[in-house]
Amino acid sequence: MKQTVLIVFFAIMALGVTAQSPVSFQVNAGIGTSNFWGKNAESDTRIAYKAGVGMNYELSRTWILQASLNFVSIGARKEIEYVGKANMNEMYIQLPVMMAARLNLGKNYSASLSAGPYIAYGIGGKTSGDTREQHSHNNYYHEDGYKFRIDTFGKLTDNNMGNRRMDAGMIFGIHIEYHKFIMGAELQWGMVQVNNQLINILQPSGYDEAFSPKNVASFFTVGYRF
Repeated sequence: MKQTVLIVFFAIMALGVTAQSPVSFQVNAGIGTSNFWGKNAESDTRIAYKAGVGMNYELSRTWILQASLNFVSIGARKEIEYVGKANMNEMYIQLPVMMAARLNLGKNYSASLSAGPYIAYGIGGKTSGDTREQHSHNNYYHEDGYKFRIDTFGKLTDNNMGNRRMDAGMIFGIHIEYHKFIMGAELQWGMVQVNNQLINILQPSGYDEAFSPKNVASFFTVGYRF
């Protein structure tokens, strides 16, 4: 009888070891800020947020390959003298693929550093604001304009803001994991000029400097690993 129990016990243990998979899944969400960077494109920040699902593949005790599918809402606020101001929202479906190095700090604790590229596709978002136009009458100058609210993505000729739908860049992260709960911080650094049509609006208003806006965003994140 004891031999039978031991055989069953070891069989269960063997099945448990075999059933252990290097693949795990997680959900995550984050909130932070975003703005533009690039030549003459510095802007004010606006609130950003993200949510998504991800998969981890453990290559070893230290190295982990991570892939995610995220919904990301970012953008910027900018005011240009004599032209106007705009509050831009960009909503993307984003696919990052990252490599993480994990350090086990204790039985239930670990920390990790991660980095990798991402690609993203714009699915929506609005840009709102107002324009300013200068007029002169009898040597007196005055300004007027109008408020607007248009789609962020799409051609200027179609009465949209002119942003490209495709974006790409790098993501850097640091995370702390306790049991299956994950907390961390991320930096998303865009490398694609998100709009090359705005200069067509700015030049007639006297703005003749190069303008190359790229996305940058930072997030505090929380997640849960299954």
